[in-house]
Amino acid sequence: MKNQHNDIISNMEKPTPLEPRPYKLRNPKLEFFCPLCRTERGFTYKSKLSGKNYFQITLVTLLFFPIFGFKIFVFFLAFAAIMELILRIFLKNEIQCPHCGFDASWYKKDIKITRKKIQEFWEKKQKLDPRVS
Repeated sequence: MKNQHNDIISNMEKPTPLEPRPYKLRNPKLEFFCPLCRTERGFTYKSKLSGKNYFQITLVTLLFFPIFGFKIFVFFLAFAAIMELILRIFLKNEIQCPHCGFDASWYKKDIKITRKKIQEFWEKKQKLDPRVS
C-alpha cells in the first residue's frame, strides 16, 4: 500500500507556478499552493488567538490593575475581542494572492464576484506593466 502511494505521488505532475516564490516566509502558520496560479503561499497570521496572545492580554490587564482595581477584569474580554479582530483583519489582507488576484473568501461567497475581481486585478496589473500578458 505504501509503495503504491509513493508511485502515485511520483507520477503526479509537479505544479508549475505562475511565479516562483521570491522569498521564504518566516514561521508561517499555514503553507499552501494558490488554487489558481499554483504559486506557493503562506499565512503569517491565524484567525484565532494563541496562548501567547492570551498571555499578552493578561499581562496588560495586570499592569492596569493597580489603577482600575477589579474593574479591569471586565475589560479582559474587550481586550481579547479587539485583539482577535485585529488578527482577523491582518489575515483577511493576506488571503488574496498577490500574483493572480484569487481570493478564497470571495470564492466561498460568490464565484461570479471572484471572477470579476480576478479580471479587475489583471486589468490593473496590465495597466501598471503592459508586458504582462
